[in-house]
Amino acid sequence: MTSLHYLEFHPADNPMHLKKVGNWVLTFLSPKENLNHIQLAITSVLPRQVSENLQPLRVIIDQTDVENRWSIQQIICYNSTQGKDEIFSCDDGIGIKVIENIIQEFNKYDVELSLI
Repeated sequence: MTSLHYLEFHPADNPMHLKKVGNWVLTFLSPKENLNHIQLAITSVLPRQVSENLQPLRVIIDQTDVENRWSIQQIICYNSTQGKDEIFSCDDGIGIKVIENIIQEFNKYDVELSLI
């Protein structure tokens, strides 16, 4: 069983109102008008390596009942050796590394978030 991990955004940095932060684009996966279950994707627009053969592609987050807290559902990376996408979580070293990179880049653009 995987443990739950969250991205917590500063109140002024609601991810539903962000479009692009650095090399990451935020998009709605769920219909915008569906306020009961909001799911967003944080997608990389530039290829970058997180390991020798893995490139982070997308992180899927779901809104929770706690304001500004989003649960991390999937961390998707492209495996260039196998030629396919792989799914990671925050229980994996690769998953944590991807999330830490996102946090660092968002912080460079004054978008405050943290992993909890």
